[in-house]
Amino acid sequence: MSSTEHKTEKFTSPAELNFRSRIAAIYHRYEEYTGIAIFGIGFIWDSFTMTRVDNMIDNVILLFYLVIIAAMIILTLRRQCGAALPKWIQKIESRFLWAMQFCFGGLFSSYVIFYFKSASWTRTQFFFLILVCLWVGNEFLQHKLKNQELLAVLYCFCLFSFLAFFLPVIFSAVGAGLFVLAGLLSLIISFAVFGFGLMANRGEWRRNMTRIAGCIGSVWLVVNILYFLNLIPPVPLALKSVGIYHRVIRSSAGYEAQYVDPPFYRFWRKWDDPFYYSQGESVYCYTAIFAPGKVRVPVRHVWSYQTTSGWKQTDHIKLWIAGGREEGYRGYTLKSGIKPGDWRVEVETDRGQTLGRIDFTVLLSPTPHPPLQTKVLK
Repeated sequence: MSSTEHKTEKFTSPAELNFRSRIAAIYHRYEEYTGIAIFGIGFIWDSFTMTRVDNMIDNVILLFYLVIIAAMIILTLRRQCGAALPKWIQKIESRFLWAMQFCFGGLFSSYVIFYFKSASWTRTQFFFLILVCLWVGNEFLQHKLKNQELLAVLYCFCLFSFLAFFLPVIFSAVGAGLFVLAGLLSLIISFAVFGFGLMANRGEWRRNMTRIAGCIGSVWLVVNILYFLNLIPPVPLALKSVGIYHRVIRSSAGYEAQYVDPPFYRFWRKWDDPFYYSQGESVYCYTAIFAPGKVRVPVRHVWSYQTTSGWKQTDHIKLWIAGGREEGYRGYTLKSGIKPGDWRVEVETDRGQTLGRIDFTVLLSPTPHPPLQTKVLK
């Protein structure tokens, strides 16, 4: 008896636990924090691996996430409907929830990265904030991913968001037609995934699919409304840089820009704000806009000034950009005969989606005119 008690005491002693037992003990002790850990790992992984929206390796990784999630959804739905799964799948089924959470976290974190590059802090920030909320909220969803309606909403949204920038990369084009196509493909694929998964219970298939169809259709409708209200960032386009200058000329070294050196407490701003205006001068707005390779698309600079009744647009100047350059396609517009006051230039797609905006103030120049500095924009 004493020998048995001695062996039991030795087996439960923390100092003599084997490696697997220690790992299990640590896991159970910190189990409530595993969701946060998975969330963080997924974001860190994608921060290092997601480089640019037209990188095919990055897109293959995202597509892999979507395929894995679809497979786990089908298997989960079939088990919920009473179908028997292969034994090797039964052994790993308990890991489906955190695996789906990891994949959703990877998708949302990459979307946050990609859409942040295209979002301006105007109207398009609304969709970006939705992505951030879903990205953060995913950390709390592990035990709720058994819910069929929630899975339908998340999967359709992720698939739609992916295809919205993946199709322009594939077809080397940007426009509403490709967005509509992305939505239709999202509907078809989402219906196929859930329809096949719920097929295991044929007697309840129509009733169950009606619920799921309502969720998928709602996501499709909301995203389309946001797009046609210009509330979604125009991914895969992205405004890389923008500035206001006294002069911009193209040279063999790049684009040479002249500006008044800012005071020391605004050392980070290397463009004119305020713009010191002298008679006969023009104001130049320089932009560098990223687009995927082989894409050629028009954008426009919309010049406006503030009046007592609000902002009044004065000029819509179109310029074409070509894709493929990491730092963005460079170009500029200029405006003559400007008057003192508050001004802004909004950079928009041809259908009115906002890529970015720059605000500046025009002041009459003191005499003599402040000296101009020159820098090369590469």
